[in-house]
Amino acid sequence: MYITPAIIILTAIFGSVNSSAALLVDLNTGYFDKLRATPASLAPQVIARFMSEFTRLSLQLFLIITVSILYHKRISGVLELPEAGILGLITIVLLAASFGIGVVGNLVVALAFKTKSEQAVQAVFPLFFVAVFMSTAYVPDVLLPDWLQSAIVYNPSEYLIRAVRGIFLEGFTDSTIDSVTIAVSCILVLTTITSTINYRTITRSID
Repeated sequence: MYITPAIIILTAIFGSVNSSAALLVDLNTGYFDKLRATPASLAPQVIARFMSEFTRLSLQLFLIITVSILYHKRISGVLELPEAGILGLITIVLLAASFGIGVVGNLVVALAFKTKSEQAVQAVFPLFFVAVFMSTAYVPDVLLPDWLQSAIVYNPSEYLIRAVRGIFLEGFTDSTIDSVTIAVSCILVLTTITSTINYRTITRSID
């Protein structure tokens, strides 16, 4: 179960990149221009699209977590649910989906509007994969090189992985609550920044 958080975060990232690629298809086929011709303003249309993708991604994450739990049962013979129970499961999904749509999704959508290139959008995924790889997603921090142990402090995905792993393995202990608080703070700050970048990019591209 140690690498389950990495699988969850990568699913959120990959799902967000694919959603942005789908938006790019709408841009290139003129569907987005048709939406702009409706009485609705730009902001509600974009928000509705993001909420739709958030719901879809949340369902994907529930499925991934369920498969992980069942696979672990097949290997170990023990049905091991998250220590925090259903509330923990919901918290994990909300954290991962918020990171995927709020942070990754905003950046990739901005790139889609800026470049209108599917290759550029798909090329972003390896960058986020490296960010997850350069964390404790796959190995404990004590096994990482010294320079990487210092670098993960500045890696936002590290705090998300710690929060998800804590909920899975420890439940809502004091340390887990601290990790969740830090993860939520990082997501809120980064979502605010990326949303601003996204909005400015979209408004400039359609002027």
